[in-house]
Amino acid sequence: MQFHYAIGLLITCALLTGCAASTNAPETRPPIFTVAAQGEGNEIMASAQGDTFVFDVHSQRGIGSATVEFISGTPPQNIVVRLHLKGLEEYRLVYKKTTIIASVSSSASHSETQRVISPQGSEQAITSDSQFWMGIRKISDQSKSSGASDSGYFEITMPKDFAPEGYRSFSIRWIDFFR
Repeated sequence: MQFHYAIGLLITCALLTGCAASTNAPETRPPIFTVAAQGEGNEIMASAQGDTFVFDVHSQRGIGSATVEFISGTPPQNIVVRLHLKGLEEYRLVYKKTTIIASVSSSASHSETQRVISPQGSEQAITSDSQFWMGIRKISDQSKSSGASDSGYFEITMPKDFAPEGYRSFSIRWIDFFR
């Protein structure tokens, strides 16, 4: 099930997970979020895929931001952001008092760098063994002919430190190299 979000509108989405509550298990209710996308030509679609909640971000200009607020229901076990961009100059995730910044090079290696900014403002590079590390994969659309522009996306999984039970909102910002 997918929902389409209009530019800059605050939309509430509730997705039914289809899980039956067991008498021994805590009741699960579908998560309800509000999503506000900023920037002309930005659209966010949300879907539940098993125990993962996916936010698909489409950005005509390659630059924008969004704020997501968890309203009620059972928080999803996993949250993934898919940025439908050609390149990823910068991705910024802000939750609690944590800011994580990532970038993926535009070269063939697609090497990535990530850093975290502490609540006090100090910045440090992080590696894949950090609790703040975000999994980032470049997914190419293999169905396009070799002459067509890549319409794939960057799939970003939230870091280990990220847990929606402990707070109510997060925000993201993105910048495409090729905007």
